[in-house]
Amino acid sequence: MGAPNTFRFHIPAGLAIIGLGLLWGAGFPAIDIVVSQLPPLGAAGIRYAVSGCIVLGYARLTTDRLRPETTRELLSISIVGGFMFGGYQAGLYLGTQHITGAVASVVTTMSPVVAALVAVPILGESRGLPDVIGFCLGISGVVVLSQPSVGTTSLSSTALGVGLVFLGTILFAVGSVTIQLFDEGLPMEALQGWAMLVGATLLFCGSFLRGESVPDVQSLSPVAVVSLVYITLVAGAGGYLLYFRLVREVGATETTLVAYLEPVAATVVSVLLLGQTISMTTVVGFVAVAAGFTLVSRSTMRQAIVSLRETDSSAHTDHEVRSD
Repeated sequence: MGAPNTFRFHIPAGLAIIGLGLLWGAGFPAIDIVVSQLPPLGAAGIRYAVSGCIVLGYARLTTDRLRPETTRELLSISIVGGFMFGGYQAGLYLGTQHITGAVASVVTTMSPVVAALVAVPILGESRGLPDVIGFCLGISGVVVLSQPSVGTTSLSSTALGVGLVFLGTILFAVGSVTIQLFDEGLPMEALQGWAMLVGATLLFCGSFLRGESVPDVQSLSPVAVVSLVYITLVAGAGGYLLYFRLVREVGATETTLVAYLEPVAATVVSVLLLGQTISMTTVVGFVAVAAGFTLVSRSTMRQAIVSLRETDSSAHTDHEVRSD
């Protein structure tokens, strides 16, 4: 008898990356809704406390080791949790009180640009003129986004919001570079899960120090509740589980292309579902930041696109063989 005919549904890696970009991008306008009715640091803490527990449960089922065993692994968890989940999310949630989620998503796209600059003193990497130009373009985009739409009060509020989100983005970039000095053999799922809990703890501490109070659940609108569930379970836990799958199948470099899609998804959701208007200032700022991102990440993007094509081609061939 011949081998049984098996069929396995295959989703192209490029399509999966687009899906992750949409998933995470839609989280920005959801955060916009959440921070309008919930204390920002408390809401962020809830998100990563729940997501961290789910990711750790996933790590227990799919990896060979859950607990850190060395000081360097504990340090890795502290760096990721403190900088990338604690500091970054604090800046993002506090800043989104003053600007729209769409604008916040554009500012966070600066992370790879800032990381490239931070890597020079920390990792000893060198950067050429195109990288310098890319960084300047990105910064100019952030400055453009800080400009007022109407009046002096709008200027101070917008600048504060952009500044807080950009500060969080800098912390994320520092963490993403520094972790390369200490990362060891702890599986990525376990590292991220523990780091989420560390970040959640820091966010709850910040919420307490700010004197944030938990509102009456009955006072929350259904939209706010749905948005909190979305950023916690769908974009949070679900998004990271998809992220782990993509990193394992196509690589971390290729998955960075998600950063390009998040602002687009955030803008589309903000316009279609929330009825927000996108100003010309936001468009110009996004173009400048995207140009800077492209210049700094040009080799990474080129490698990512080539690798994605090869991965999808190989997977498609394997799928046809299995179907025969």
